[in-house]
Amino acid sequence: MTPQKESRAWKPAVVTVGQEVLYGERTNDNQLWLLRAFVRFGVPAAVAVVLPDDEHSIGEGIRWLVSQAFRPVFVSGGIGGTHDDRTRQGIAVGLGVPLVRNEECFARLALRYGDRFTAQRQRMAWLPQGAQLIDNPIGAPGFFVHPVYAFPGFPEMLRPMVEETLARLIGPPDERKRRVLEVTLKVPEGDIAEEVERFVTEHPDVEIGLYPRITPEGPEVTVRCRVVESEEKVWLEAEELLRKLKASHAHA
Repeated sequence: MTPQKESRAWKPAVVTVGQEVLYGERTNDNQLWLLRAFVRFGVPAAVAVVLPDDEHSIGEGIRWLVSQAFRPVFVSGGIGGTHDDRTRQGIAVGLGVPLVRNEECFARLALRYGDRFTAQRQRMAWLPQGAQLIDNPIGAPGFFVHPVYAFPGFPEMLRPMVEETLARLIGPPDERKRRVLEVTLKVPEGDIAEEVERFVTEHPDVEIGLYPRITPEGPEVTVRCRVVESEEKVWLEAEELLRKLKASHAHA
């Protein structure tokens, strides 16, 4: 994997696999962490998807994401050796390639597990044809077949592997690429909608989100500005917008 600096054209996709997530039995911490990781590296995800432990559903999801030019597609979970780990098969289906035994992966697993290298663990060496391995210092390797990258669901494995992969693809994180400032106002979002919409129309480089809440004291809204690529002029204009909003609605 060589660094790809033209990351502006990327449309990253985050896919998490697991019946336990769909059933609400476990919170989707991997999805949240992955989304934040892409933001830190300056390429926020364009879509996030949760899929069941079913190779046909996974295959359909992967096929659609690839056909819509989402790049890269990061998948977490379901690459172990148990009966419900179906992500390897699903990715193969989605990419239209056979599942084959990866001899490098098989050798690594055999060395790691020794006489505990059961038939179930040997399944982890069956990968989509053309797959290359992603190192995992504490477990079975992940793999990638461009543009799909598959990682274990264990956070202790997933996180360092993703960090290393993103660093190789993009280079080191650059927090300056995406600066955020916000203000919370004690008004309904509708009271500021016109002014914010006018600003967004005039400043397309600024992403603005409005996040309303109902509190015991009444309605309030947080205005969050995200300035892409940290252009100083745009940053100053966003600061001025928030100052005006705060001044206009301070006594609402």
